[in-house]
Amino acid sequence: MIHRARENVARSVRFEQPLVIAHVQTRMNRSGGAEENTWASCVHQAQSGHVVHLFCGRSSDVEEYAARGTPVRVHLVDEMVRDVSAQGDIAAYRRLSALFGEIRADVVHTHTSKAGIVGRLAASNAKVPAIVHGVHILPFSNVGLAEKVVYLAAEHIAAPMTDHFIHVSHGTREAYALARLGGNRLHSVVRSGMDIDRYQNAAWPEDWRGLIGVAPDAAKPRTILMMAVLEARKRQAEFITGFARVTQRGEDIRLLIAGDGPDRDRLAALVAELDVGDRVKLLGHRSDPERLVALADLCALASLREGLPRTIVQSLAGGKPAVVSPLRGIEEIIESGVNGIVVQRTDAESVAREAANLVRDDMRLARMTHAASSVTVDGWKFASMFAQLDQAYRETLALPRVAARLAARDAARGEQEVYRWA
Repeated sequence: MIHRARENVARSVRFEQPLVIAHVQTRMNRSGGAEENTWASCVHQAQSGHVVHLFCGRSSDVEEYAARGTPVRVHLVDEMVRDVSAQGDIAAYRRLSALFGEIRADVVHTHTSKAGIVGRLAASNAKVPAIVHGVHILPFSNVGLAEKVVYLAAEHIAAPMTDHFIHVSHGTREAYALARLGGNRLHSVVRSGMDIDRYQNAAWPEDWRGLIGVAPDAAKPRTILMMAVLEARKRQAEFITGFARVTQRGEDIRLLIAGDGPDRDRLAALVAELDVGDRVKLLGHRSDPERLVALADLCALASLREGLPRTIVQSLAGGKPAVVSPLRGIEEIIESGVNGIVVQRTDAESVAREAANLVRDDMRLARMTHAASSVTVDGWKFASMFAQLDQAYRETLALPRVAARLAARDAARGEQEVYRWA
């Protein structure tokens, strides 16, 4: 049935009226890759003529997104929080159900773990015709047994309500297949889009000497860059601890950590406690990540729960190798030993050790840098992402069950609407 639906789409149905699309994300801030992906999708669809709403939870910077001057309608859902809370989750479910009904949503597109569960349940309750879930991360991977069981159970409940799963990597798609999630539903891989061109041939930051702490006439030390939200899942604390063990005070090497988040104060205290302020620099949020990549000799990421990390794609787009944890699907972008290193051990200290060893090895680093510069990353450009996303929506709306729901709802309203995908 799935194959027939995909074949039917090839006949290219044209929809003549805008869709009402509701995106749901628990947290929207300026630091996360999933947030950047979600926002870009919203803006693209709104600029294509559709009515797009973004519902985000309590920890979101709603005013910042609303002030960007796009057609996207941004709403704060105060009941929606990141941590599991029976009372809060029920309240969020009820609130989202009501909101989806109020805006008469044609499509609900949920993102990430918590919003994906609560949002899909609410969309089903509100009888939204089409339900799409964006898999940016594997909530049941590399977590404790209890958390894994809870998330797998929740995903198995939500999967039958889902018409289309949109994955950021083949790795997450394979993980869902292994977990037998949504086996009779549509699954597509839509790579997370970004402005690839800005990372190619970018200049160093003008304030680079101050950033890394060197004298006006000193040469740039070898530099490792880690860009990620400052939160426990990214394991910056463990990486810094490992970096402190494998480097020495006064060594001509720097670790730059760019990003903001709830662990900011904890990491600053750790840098002071370990007395590594001479070689570890917390940069906070930067609006010029491409310049940081240009400045770095390599990029590193120590987290274990990811879809396919945007920062690693950005590293290679800037011609820099990357050292990463053994993430599922990372081989889509990193060929270990060629354009980077996939560390086989799962501890963050091992990632720090490999990164430090590589940045010290001139010949090996030069070889991997050349290989990284030769990687084609066009598949992660915005244009590619938007084309794939549009196709995924066409396939969703072409499903017989979705078409039937749209028709039934229109009949109940006494209306005859024709839907458009431009």
